[in-house]
Amino acid sequence: MKNISNSTTHRRLASLTLTSCALAWILVGSGCATYTQQTAQFTQATRSGSLAEAVMQIDRQVEANVGKKDELLLRLEQGATLLAASMADPGMVSPPPVALPAEAVAPTLDENGQPIVAVPVVPTPEEVHAYYYTRSIQAFDEAETKVNEWEEEAKVKVGSEIGAAISNQANLPYRGRSYDKVMMNAYKALSYLALGEKDKARVELNRSLERQRDAVSANEKRISAAQEEVELARQGKLKDEEGKSASYDSNKAMNDPKTGPLLQSTLDASLAPMKAYGDYVNPFAVFMDGLFYTVLGEGGSDWERGRKSFERVASMVPENTYVATDLEAATMAAKGKAPENVTYVIFETGTAPTRDQTRIDIPTYLVTSKLAYVGASFPKLVYNDSYIPTLGVAVGESIVYTSTVASMDSVIANDFKNEWPLVVTKTLITTATKAIIQSVVQKQAEDRGGMWAGLAAGLIMGGINSATNIADTRTWNSLPKEFQYARIATPANRELTISAGGTQKTITVEPGSVNVVYVKSASPSAPLYVSQFALK
Repeated sequence: MKNISNSTTHRRLASLTLTSCALAWILVGSGCATYTQQTAQFTQATRSGSLAEAVMQIDRQVEANVGKKDELLLRLEQGATLLAASMADPGMVSPPPVALPAEAVAPTLDENGQPIVAVPVVPTPEEVHAYYYTRSIQAFDEAETKVNEWEEEAKVKVGSEIGAAISNQANLPYRGRSYDKVMMNAYKALSYLALGEKDKARVELNRSLERQRDAVSANEKRISAAQEEVELARQGKLKDEEGKSASYDSNKAMNDPKTGPLLQSTLDASLAPMKAYGDYVNPFAVFMDGLFYTVLGEGGSDWERGRKSFERVASMVPENTYVATDLEAATMAAKGKAPENVTYVIFETGTAPTRDQTRIDIPTYLVTSKLAYVGASFPKLVYNDSYIPTLGVAVGESIVYTSTVASMDSVIANDFKNEWPLVVTKTLITTATKAIIQSVVQKQAEDRGGMWAGLAAGLIMGGINSATNIADTRTWNSLPKEFQYARIATPANRELTISAGGTQKTITVEPGSVNVVYVKSASPSAPLYVSQFALK
């Protein structure tokens, strides 16, 4: 009889476990996969230099996510990937679609009544580049539309995200981080400059600068929202397993002797390589602003703006001697002497940090006697150190090397640091809320249906909580690790040779008094993508 009882118990436990897993899956769907896992193929194609594959992957993902929570982020990935495609040799990417000639649709006949075969139209390299530049701008335009919608909504709707209270922050719509928005407009400006549309580039640079200013006030609102959530939880807006009002002090949880050190070590590791640029300042965007207004300024106020931008960059990267030279040139431009016979070699190298998650036990004994600690997932930055550290630029017998003007690792880490208190607060309160709900549901089920009902409810809620216990690892992965540049006098024969990771390319600089050669490398194993345009 005892064996039968045990067998029955095991069957019931197995049945309950399967039921809990099935219900958890129904309720949360496939949301338990992190963004890093969902975009693994795209990231691999980007880093390996399989550009046609990367374009195909990101186009497919964007199409599948129109109107969904991750559309904005995927549009940003798409814009950057198409920008890389615009810089590559045409043979590395799929050719743009072309309209079929009329005779291909309705073939004309020769004198013998045979159809004349239409000669396929082969786009020129310039047409291929223009096609991908235009598509990149379109992708960023779509992203900016979403950004503007979220920003308008934020002006009239302030408060906590209720949807994340029982799931996780990764299930909320991605609204774009401050550095996303700054780089979105900076990249659009770069594409417009390559297409020769300088007035549109000016508009995008103005927007990029404005977004850096707006980010400071946006962060103040985030801090206020975090403090509001902390206070609501502290005031007893939660219910314990007895149905009584319960408070949760997230500040006490952060200072818990078991939890606090682990949270701090996660933050410290994520901020390890950070350089202090200032809150929400992107030196590359400021550099582009200085370059544009110094070279293409139309009057005293423009030239002074260019000088001030280079002055800001010089204060952020004093070790970069090219910036010091540009500051001198900008000062001369402000006096009416514009720079001439200069070539800028801009180098975009590596890929930005991804986000992973780490499990940290947080205290829930503050609100429920059923559990002392429960595991919660927190994001952490993971840096990619597989990159080409510098680009050589040879003119004749002399060679110079690019120097860092902006570490995107630092820009992203600074944003992570500012976002961290709100992320931790939300995660603590969300996890505590789910632990309380689990205890309440389990107790009510046990009171009404006995031990088995309570066990079933506990397993179901445990399955749901486990499936939704993921951190928000969404981040713009196709951004570079660093922006670098070299400033050289344009050689008389207009030829220069760039070298990186064993690869060399000789470039003939296009006619122009001020030129830009733009080079991109995603990893040491990926090919160099090179494009150029005359800035003036």
